[in-house]
Amino acid sequence: MDESEPIYHGKRKFLGLKDLVISFYTQKCPYQCPFCDLKNKSSATPVSLESQKSQVDWVLNKYSPEIGSFQQLSAGNEGSILDRARFFQPAMNYLIDATTQMTGLKVLSLETRPEFISYDYLSQIKEKIGSTIIDVTVGFETQDDKIRNDILGKNIQRSKFEEKVQILGALGAKLTSYVMLKPAPGMSEEQGITEAIKTIEYLKDLTATQAIDLVVYLNPTYVAENAPISRKMHALQYQPPSIQSALQVVFASHAMNVPIYVGLWSENLAGKAGDFNCRADYNPLIKKALKEFNQTQDMHMLLENTSKCRK
Repeated sequence: MDESEPIYHGKRKFLGLKDLVISFYTQKCPYQCPFCDLKNKSSATPVSLESQKSQVDWVLNKYSPEIGSFQQLSAGNEGSILDRARFFQPAMNYLIDATTQMTGLKVLSLETRPEFISYDYLSQIKEKIGSTIIDVTVGFETQDDKIRNDILGKNIQRSKFEEKVQILGALGAKLTSYVMLKPAPGMSEEQGITEAIKTIEYLKDLTATQAIDLVVYLNPTYVAENAPISRKMHALQYQPPSIQSALQVVFASHAMNVPIYVGLWSENLAGKAGDFNCRADYNPLIKKALKEFNQTQDMHMLLENTSKCRK
């Protein structure tokens, strides 16, 4: 891969904000979560500082005609953008300096594992970014400790995660958390819905203790064909969650006043029958309605657009 270009770049409307999304090409994540195949998109060896800076320049040049209109910048590297051994601190400084061109910027979103959330590093970023809100995006996935750590292999201890959320509170940052829908092999559809709702309830209560904003990024689980866990899921005849189940979780999250965005793309990693699109009960009208909801958070429109699908 050309090290002067990121793995992914694109624009979207995220909860009403025009968002520039970048996944930088760096050395791959050292954590071997068995459900994840994203690390295989990254480099096996360190990517130089100059290459990382070149990726920043490449994206800014690509989007230069509209760079001032972006309201959010979402930066990741298919791992942890705050891992300074992979995305170097001078590269982060270079990225933040470059955001001066983004005159409409309101939110800087940084995706990371909780281990790399530190008060000192985020304080330095906060000082450089000025009045822009810092959002930290973490893949907590599920409040069930056994599923999160024993099955998904995330190795995120609840107590440590809660300590990191305290840091976000001290800095006035916000939290976005990935929540997996039906994350475990052998789960029924109803169990998957219940677990997702329990996780949102836990996250809501936790962030309330620190008086910080929460956004949930709901990911209907897909079977990444080359991920280590895929063999087990296939052996247990795992069926990915339905788009209808995602809709139910959205309704529940909205009732809790928690903004929610639904991931509707399996990043070209799902194999045959590996995601909700392959189910017999797949309804493209619901997917279309959720895509519009992701942009606007307009519940009245979502209810109207799915009324016939729910009868």
